[in-house]
Amino acid sequence: MQFTTITFASLVAIAAAAPSGYKECQPGTYSCTTNPETGCPGWQTCDVTGSWVYSGDCPPDTVCKFLHQNGSPYCVPADFWLTSS
Repeated sequence: MQFTTITFASLVAIAAAAPSGYKECQPGTYSCTTNPETGCPGWQTCDVTGSWVYSGDCPPDTVCKFLHQNGSPYCVPADFWLTSS
């Protein structure tokens, strides 16, 4: 009986610790977003669990624009055009 209880408890712990398989994003990627607390433009990073984490605000008088060619967000003036060479 004790063996069954320990085995069951171990399996429950492993299942709880295992990731569910659902990911909001690909770890190590970035995107532009808005600061959820202040409404300022900024960027977020996908962490190792596949969840977005707010990473930083853009400086005043700038916005975040995403360059798909290299997968990076940039804080630039609102009228700035990102282009690839």
